[in-house]
Amino acid sequence: MLTVKIVALLTAAVLVAGPATVVYKKTRVFVLVPPEQILPGVKKVAVLDFAGQGADGRSFADVLTSKLFEKQRGIQDIRTTSLFGAIKHTQEGKTLQQGAFTDVFTLIERSRLAQVLQEQRLAQSGLLDEAQAAQVGKILGVDAIVVGTVSFTVTDQRSREERTYTENRRQHTRYVSCLQREGLMKVHARVVSAESGQVLGSVDRPLPIKVKHCEDEEGGLPTQQSVAEASSHDLAEAIANYLAPHFELREFELEKIRNKQFEGLGERAAELAEALRVDEAYAIYKSIHDQDAYSPEVLVDLGILNEVVGNWRQAKEFYDQAFQLKKSDDHKRGLDRMTRSLSFRDALAQLGVVIQEHTFAAASEDVARATANVVEIRGGG
Repeated sequence: MLTVKIVALLTAAVLVAGPATVVYKKTRVFVLVPPEQILPGVKKVAVLDFAGQGADGRSFADVLTSKLFEKQRGIQDIRTTSLFGAIKHTQEGKTLQQGAFTDVFTLIERSRLAQVLQEQRLAQSGLLDEAQAAQVGKILGVDAIVVGTVSFTVTDQRSREERTYTENRRQHTRYVSCLQREGLMKVHARVVSAESGQVLGSVDRPLPIKVKHCEDEEGGLPTQQSVAEASSHDLAEAIANYLAPHFELREFELEKIRNKQFEGLGERAAELAEALRVDEAYAIYKSIHDQDAYSPEVLVDLGILNEVVGNWRQAKEFYDQAFQLKKSDDHKRGLDRMTRSLSFRDALAQLGVVIQEHTFAAASEDVARATANVVEIRGGG
């Protein structure tokens, strides 16, 4: 299947702990990431049509506006694949951070924007200068205007490729015709203050495109229009992430409990954490910690559970305790992540996003039920 992807899209998975050659249970969850550009005092925004060069600037502005309207932009289903790339199963993507959202701006409807531009006899185009953009912004009563340009170029190149096959125990060679489609879509966006006309932020995003189809393959080459549309959606997502928070999938590898006395309970807690039943998992890990306060593994696991729900201060404390007991690079990375996350909190607060502190609360009967088999096995030893 032919796909178009953003080059250098940041979707880094975070491995919290464990040897590189041994993969233990993981918690996979979406977390909120602040935008690249914080716009202090900007709450109300209008997106003008982008000036198009070989691309549809109006369509791009429509897509960008719709992306900024999304409340949980970035969250999608999580697909688990086998060693050979086949999809094993799909699960619903979710976040455990209460109070996290991505639609931080109030956006002017595009029809209202077009009406004002027509009344002012201004072209609805990203070619408006800063003074004109500020003029439009004041009329609309917004804090900032998003303007820009989008360009798209594409070329096709035919080639022949060699294929070898065996027939009647003899090897043969044949040639097939192929068509390779290469292109480049580029977006330049600016955020202009409606009050001062100053540029509050600007960003350039290029997207190289390269797809190929040969006559002996199923399907066909996507049309230039479909390539342009897919590229436009990817770049609109990138620009939206520059302006507003978005969710990213993070993967945290839990640490295996080494103390034989609590090994079974640790396994059950890890299974619950993997299933995102974090309250029950936390209760079990906390009970282990109460009896074995100097286990770096359980401290890291408690840190992970606090991190995924947005309790960054508590997570940092657990990672710090683990690091004091064991000077591990993984523990240090956890500490560094929490230092960054705590600084992100201020940036998110400027956008009106306040992640609520999670109180871990698992009913005693739920914990008892979750650990019943473990207790029976240990008790029957």
